Parts: sequence; C-alpha cells; structure tokens
Amino acid sequence: MELVLQHIKQIEQKHNVQILYACETGSRAWGFPSPDSDYDVRFIYKHPKDWYLNLGERKDTIEFIDGDLDITGWDLKKCLMLLKKPNAPLIERFQSPVEYFANDEFTEAFRQLIPEYYSPTAVFYHHHSLAIKFWADIKDAESFKLKSFFYLIRSLLSCNWIAEDKSVLPMHIEGLMKYTDNQRASRLRQLISLKATVGEKYLHNRDDFFHNWISGLFSKVEESKSNLGVSKQRNYNMLNEFFLKTLNQQ
Repeated sequence: MELVLQHIKQIEQKHNVQILYACETGSRAWGFPSPDSDYDVRFIYKHPKDWYLNLGERKDTIEFIDGDLDITGWDLKKCLMLLKKPNAPLIERFQSPVEYFANDEFTEAFRQLIPEYYSPTAVFYHHHSLAIKFWADIKDAESFKLKSFFYLIRSLLSCNWIAEDKSVLPMHIEGLMKYTDNQRASRLRQLISLKATVGEKYLHNRDDFFHNWISGLFSKVEESKSNLGVSKQRNYNMLNEFFLKTLNQQ
C-alpha cells in the first residue's frame, strides 16, 4: 500500500496531474490471487484546466511498470467518454475492494453517475466474449493454468449475474457467487484456496465437475440473451456537467 502511494505521488509530480481515484484490479481484487500475482493498480487523474484547451490530440493515459507493480492511469475526460459507452472495466474499478486513494467527493459523484449510464447488455457481452476466449483455451486441455480457469468462471458468473439481476456487478468473485448453489460455491472456494498456494505457472488437471458446470452455465447465459433488456439512451449533459465541475475543484 505504502509503495503504491509513493508511486502515485511521484506520478502526480512528474506529469503535473491530480490523481482522483486509485484502486487494485485483476486477480488480487477479484478474489483469487496467486502468491506471485502482479499488483494491477488503476487510477483516474485530471490535468490543470488549461491542458484541455487544445485542439490537438493529446495522450490520455499514464503507464508505469516496475517488477510486479503495474500502474496505469486514464485521464478524466477519457473516463467520462468510456462511461458513455459504457466501458465495463471502468465501471468495475469503482467496485474494487482495494482502494489505494480516493478523493471522496469525486468518487461518490462518479459512483452516482454509473447507474445512469450502466448497460447490462454491454457488460454482458463484454464478459461473454471473454468467456468464449478462455473456454477455447482450456475446453479440450488435459491441464490448464488456474488463472485462465478463473478468468473464464468469473466472466461466466458475471453473465449469469446479469441474467438474474440487471444491477451493477460486484467485482469480487464472492459477490458474483450469489446465484451459485452451495456445492459449486464450496468447490470453487477450495480451488481459490489452492490457487493462493501455487504460482502462476502451475498446471491444474482437468476436472469434469467444473467442465460440466461451465457447459451448463454457457447454456444458461446463451438462453438469457433475449432477456437482457433495453439499454438507457443517455446524452452527454450529465457527463459535461460533471467534467466541468471536477475541473473547477481544487
């Protein structure tokens, strides 16, 4: 935590920005880290107001990598444009159980914006495409990395959440297990405990219990596609207001 905060302060000084929010993402925030998992820190920042008064394209990301520390930031304007789409990874960050820094006024106001632009359909298809990708990697394998398995099951549980509940997804896998029966949840927690003791290169043998569960989940989420609902059609008015208000705050 302290090391992350030190780097955040250095980034602010080096790039002349103000960091508004910083959190952990990836397996450490999702609830299934390995001992050698990276720290995936993501943050939102703003420049001084005059920086935005420029007709040319300007870099709207900041990246810093040092060993197992991966820190990436998105500019405020970029984040608001992504919320309009809406962007699932951005929304997810505000559900992170690990916050390194938060400007309380900004964070609370941004969280209030999320339901106004949240699209269960967009988030569903984001996770559905990931699930298909990771299922292709392990479906016919006799052994596979647990990282790939958990990326797959997390995406499927996210799709299943939306099939059951159209609200904003929880980030942590425990929250996503709300609609999972006790037997499957228990087996999944056992695998999470195992992953906490082995490295990222560990290969896990095929388990028919999980393969059958995954196949069933795929069938269920495929059937739910026709009942995702209609996404809200929102304009830029609220985002523009929020953008200008945030720029004017010290």
